[in-house]
Amino acid sequence: MKLLLHTCCAPCSVYCIESLRKEGIEPTIYWYNPNIHPYMEYKARRDTLKEYTKNININVIFEEEYGLDEFCKNVINSLQTRCEDYCYRVRLEQTAKYAKENRL
Repeated sequence: MKLLLHTCCAPCSVYCIESLRKEGIEPTIYWYNPNIHPYMEYKARRDTLKEYTKNININVIFEEEYGLDEFCKNVINSLQTRCEDYCYRVRLEQTAKYAKENRL
C-alpha cells in the first residue's frame, strides 16, 4: 500500500511512522510547510526531519517553499484562527496534489 504522510516536524512523525510500519505500511514522508515562521523555526524543523528520516531509512520528499509573503497575506486578518483557516488547508491541499500527480 502506498501512503504519503505529510509532516510538520520529526517529533510529530515518530509515532505515526512506527505505527504504520508495525502494520506493514511503509509511508513516504512529505515535507511542505510554508506556514512555519520564523525562518529559524522552519529550518530547525526541516533539518531535524532530514536527520531523523536518514537515521530510520525512510523515503522523504522535501518541498522547499518558505512562503512568508503568502502566509502573511492569508492570515493577517485571522491570526487567532490561522491554523484552521489557512495552515492545515494549504498543507493538506498541496500534499493531496502531490500524491495525485505522482500516483502515491
